[in-house]
Amino acid sequence: MKAHRGAAVIAALCLLLIILTGHRIERAYAHWRVMSQTYGMSISSGDWADIYYTDQDKDYAPLIRRLTDYYLPLILKDFNAQNRGRAVIVIFPSAARFTAAVGRLDNLPMGAYYGGVINIISPSLWMANAHNASAKDYFIQNGPLIHEFTHYAADKGPQKQLPPWLAEGVALYYEYKYTGTEWRPDLEPEAARISLADLEKNFRALDERAAYRKAFDVVRDYVRKYGEDRLRRLIDR
Repeated sequence: MKAHRGAAVIAALCLLLIILTGHRIERAYAHWRVMSQTYGMSISSGDWADIYYTDQDKDYAPLIRRLTDYYLPLILKDFNAQNRGRAVIVIFPSAARFTAAVGRLDNLPMGAYYGGVINIISPSLWMANAHNASAKDYFIQNGPLIHEFTHYAADKGPQKQLPPWLAEGVALYYEYKYTGTEWRPDLEPEAARISLADLEKNFRALDERAAYRKAFDVVRDYVRKYGEDRLRRLIDR
């Protein structure tokens, strides 16, 4: 009986090792996949991150570096993650290169945290006259940086991933905290019809915009009731 128990324990440990190793291999592959798309890009290095970009976005690289040096340390402090090391940000000049790096998505987002890298698409792909001063002001207020910085700061490794709805709700909350931008307030009535159970079980199957709004509402209301410290403890569990 003891021999059988010993064999079972060894088998369980081996399975756990395979799973953990598999997560690390998956993360390493995702990182390689992103960085393989940076060949030929220029690099702008700030205090907290290295930013990869093409000539198409050479006017945005300094702005993104300044925003990163200001906001990223604040968000890292919020998550007690100041020792994460240098971040990597990649500005992709086309949808094709973005999807080659992070995979094909149903809707092309402005950004995606994938492979431990903060990936964003060129502002010129989602803003008219992207290089005007007013467009840059709009980017500061409504761009994807704060959202993706939060995903980066909340990342505890591939073995400890948050439920998708909670990860997005937390990112939307910190976006709201630092920029005042509230995700789709017009969808609040529709979001109110989504239950927490729906978020937990069917987040990806729900209408994306309303589901994101519901996730934001849940996290914002939780913080109002219990505070950010308790939210961080919930994330760290």
